[in-house]
Amino acid sequence: MSRHPAARVLGALLLLALLGAALLRGVTFRAEMSDLLPPGSTPGAEFLLRELRSGAATTLLLAGIEGAPEPELARLSRAVADGLRASGRFAFVGNGVQDLDEAERDLLFRYRYLLSPATSPALFEAPALRDKMVALLDGLRSAASPLLARFGFADPAGAFFALLGAWMGESHVALREGVWFAEGAAAPRALIIARAKASGTDLDAQAATVGAFHEAYEAAKPAEGARLLVSGPGVFSTAAAAAVRADVQMISVLSGLLIAAFLWWRYRSLLMLAAVAVPLLAGTLAGTLAVALAFGAVNGAAFGFGMTMLGIIADYPVLLVTQRRPGERLEETARRLWPTLRLAAAAATLGLSAMLASGFPLLAQLGLFGAAGLLTGVAVTRWGLPWLLPGQAIGPRPLPLPLARALAGLRGARWPLLALPLAALALLATGGPRWNQDLNRLSPVPQAQRDLDAELRRQLGAPDVGTLIALGGEDAESVLRAAERVGAALGPLVAQGAIGGFDSPARTLPSAATQRARQGMLPDAEALRARVATAAAGLPFRANAFDRFVAGVAESRALPPLTPAGLAEAPALSARLALLLSERGGTWQGLVVPSGVRDMPALRKAVDGLGDPGILLVAVKAETEGVVAATTAQALRWAALGGLGVLVLLAAVLGRQRGGAMAGLRAALRTATPIGGALLVTLALLNLGGQLLTPFHLVALLLSAGVGMDYALFLGSAAPAIPGDAAAEAERTLGSVLNCTVTTLLTFGLLAFCGTPVLRGIGLTVALGVAAAFTLALALAPRLRTHP
Repeated sequence: MSRHPAARVLGALLLLALLGAALLRGVTFRAEMSDLLPPGSTPGAEFLLRELRSGAATTLLLAGIEGAPEPELARLSRAVADGLRASGRFAFVGNGVQDLDEAERDLLFRYRYLLSPATSPALFEAPALRDKMVALLDGLRSAASPLLARFGFADPAGAFFALLGAWMGESHVALREGVWFAEGAAAPRALIIARAKASGTDLDAQAATVGAFHEAYEAAKPAEGARLLVSGPGVFSTAAAAAVRADVQMISVLSGLLIAAFLWWRYRSLLMLAAVAVPLLAGTLAGTLAVALAFGAVNGAAFGFGMTMLGIIADYPVLLVTQRRPGERLEETARRLWPTLRLAAAAATLGLSAMLASGFPLLAQLGLFGAAGLLTGVAVTRWGLPWLLPGQAIGPRPLPLPLARALAGLRGARWPLLALPLAALALLATGGPRWNQDLNRLSPVPQAQRDLDAELRRQLGAPDVGTLIALGGEDAESVLRAAERVGAALGPLVAQGAIGGFDSPARTLPSAATQRARQGMLPDAEALRARVATAAAGLPFRANAFDRFVAGVAESRALPPLTPAGLAEAPALSARLALLLSERGGTWQGLVVPSGVRDMPALRKAVDGLGDPGILLVAVKAETEGVVAATTAQALRWAALGGLGVLVLLAAVLGRQRGGAMAGLRAALRTATPIGGALLVTLALLNLGGQLLTPFHLVALLLSAGVGMDYALFLGSAAPAIPGDAAAEAERTLGSVLNCTVTTLLTFGLLAFCGTPVLRGIGLTVALGVAAAFTLALALAPRLRTHP
């Protein structure tokens, strides 16, 4: 390699770029927002988090079209639904009664008496049949005449229409213009529901299914004013991933430009910019490789934010280059600063390592990314930069005089320490830090989008799960029987008003045992023919008008029970059932979803009264809050252990340097004071600003503590009396720490303006913590007293 410093640095950057390109080709990146979720600590929490990650409900998409007259909305609904079906990306698309194709309708009609909840012996008695026949006569004179002419004579008992009515559940849809419209809405809104074929964990495929909605809508050439509304887990995860990616990209570019501009202003050297980039790039590659080896894949959010977090590596070359004494080789500077640099990096790494045991997969990746990156960055600074810049003199410009005087006045001043008791009083007065226990607050999805999702779910009758009952079994039959037992227990609660209703897989597909029992209720052909004749006496029907009815009942008596496998050729029916009944890993699970729960104790008592350990009541809000609370407590414990480990490390190292354990402990406490004080001030300001803390705020606190460690160690290292020109060295130290503070603020201060709540909270916390740590470290630094 060339002996010229610029050529060496550029060669190192080129080598790192080539290594990075090779590494990125070999590393698997994933974009699953489920990495934000901690593991469950109870059976209910484990089930719930598994469903949130990969349950059938994650493939559901809901859509509304509004802003135009009903005929235009109906046309758009049909065109969009046809486009979605043609795309091949959806297992089911529903927008009205025509959702069942001819084959599915025939299958459903064939099994009507085995599937319908209306099937009972009384249904086939002559009095009941006569009432139905009279109603059929009235219907034949109405607009429903074509439908009744097709199905009414083959099923005067009405089992088929009762089955369709049971399937409508709690939906608020009305069939107009041949498609679904929201019933009772202030303005017309056509409704569509679809289930994607792709797994809910495949973000790329989910993004494609959401895109298919918009492509189909645009292809339908909507009238002016019409608009498409799409919601569902796929929309949420796609929007969340896009929001995080956009924020990280924006911050990476903008902060990089601002830091480059600041360093150029301070050093007027392109070589300095390149020198800062070398350990930063090396740290990024090391962090990526460590996460890929440990976790098998790198979450895109962890990679993006990890690169931003590793911006603090820029502190190391800034400290090294800025504190070089006149006439001193950079190798000599590195050797002189190495004990302090090594201690600062080790302490910061120890603090970040606590994130590995936080319980959040994303935090664990961030902790490993940061720890590996920091150690690599400081090593490259120590041994790489002195070789790349052996005798190069790169010095900063003098600080503006007003700023230099202000910093000199702040050094050793004690009045900033008043912030500590004030912060403590503020925390006491406000009840201490308030921790968030709502997973929704971690999502970048706007509240307006979540409100739309709830509205569309209510209108379509799709599960808006606040409470669910999980069922497990070795086969589908055992799960369906359990669902029927649960349904029998919930029926009285519906009558009492304790719950508004419930959805169940047994409503779509009763168990084989129930189907056989309903077959046993069907009369034989001879008995039914006699009852039909009695019921039709005096009514204007032909003698053979109901022959198809008699034949259909006879056929139903001999049908084999319908099973999930029998629905394989019925995509609409299968898609509906798959939301509530599915096979995973050789076992089956089902969901009964109560709605309008008004009396949770009564619901819990009814479920517990079944005495079946395979039936589990899951209160979603309580379980998720419990998961977040438990994981937060775990993260706090590990963070406290990490902080204690940092204090022990400081005491041990400083004790060796200062000749005794007590001296080391005093020095460690003095070094830790500005860091602990900065954390106290930051928590107080966040609390006063109404911020609810999450484990990601804890990450930010650990990060700001690691950065503050640099400030405390370097600013606190000066002796109380500084002879001769050593005051200039103290000025260089202060200038280098100030440069580090500004570059950190330029990175994390921008994060505070992100749209993603997690990134915004981290940015605000680090910015406050770094500013407070610098101020307190400078206030606690020894005053400079020069001697002639």
